[in-house]
Amino acid sequence: MGYFKKRQSEDKVFRGSYAYTRNDNVYCEETFEVFRDRKDYTTTFQSQLISRVATGELLNINVDYTVNKDFIPQKVIIDRALGEEKVTELFLFDSKATRIQYSFISRAGEEKVVLPSSPKFHIATPAMCTCMLFIRSKKFENTGRNYYSTLVSRNLWTYEEEPVFKNIVVQRQSTSTENLTIEGNTVQSVQYKVQEQLEGVETEDSLRIWLSQHLTIPYLVRTPEGTKIQIKYLNNLDKEQ
Repeated sequence: MGYFKKRQSEDKVFRGSYAYTRNDNVYCEETFEVFRDRKDYTTTFQSQLISRVATGELLNINVDYTVNKDFIPQKVIIDRALGEEKVTELFLFDSKATRIQYSFISRAGEEKVVLPSSPKFHIATPAMCTCMLFIRSKKFENTGRNYYSTLVSRNLWTYEEEPVFKNIVVQRQSTSTENLTIEGNTVQSVQYKVQEQLEGVETEDSLRIWLSQHLTIPYLVRTPEGTKIQIKYLNNLDKEQ
């Protein structure tokens, strides 16, 4: 994709694309590539989302998301561009101090905050390919509820507030894999239900996510509002598999 630089020690292991559909209309497309570093065992997801807004302009979002071998975010960059507007969000995890350094950069300047965190957490981004990385960060109970802490930012074009941690609940929906037909091809997937927990109470609305066996990359996501996000292709380029 060429937006972010690739290090010499990195190997490209996956590439893919999603179509975002609502009311049978495709309103956004996402392409992504996944790299594995041979030296420090990190994995980096690089994603680009393109959507046309009501004014006819193109919204471009680029995400660079690096996790360590335990699937804990180490560095996350979110770049947004719409016309002349450009903003960047940067998250850097300090594992020794267990805190996250957050920066919001726009034409108005730069806002910085330091956020305390637990050792295990997730950072939410617009990129669908990174939405379930947290599931590999700790042992998953297949027959019960699993709780995760996710850092969410509501800052889009201006800095409004500090990102906040939200609790989400994840449940596996079946003990076996499901056959899923994607673009005429049958693939094996595992279905999960994902809900937000508000003040100790689980919300009724839930996402349905069908995961691939490849680095938690989803095949299909369905939202309560009727949005469908489906993989168009997923190429395994890992020479070690």
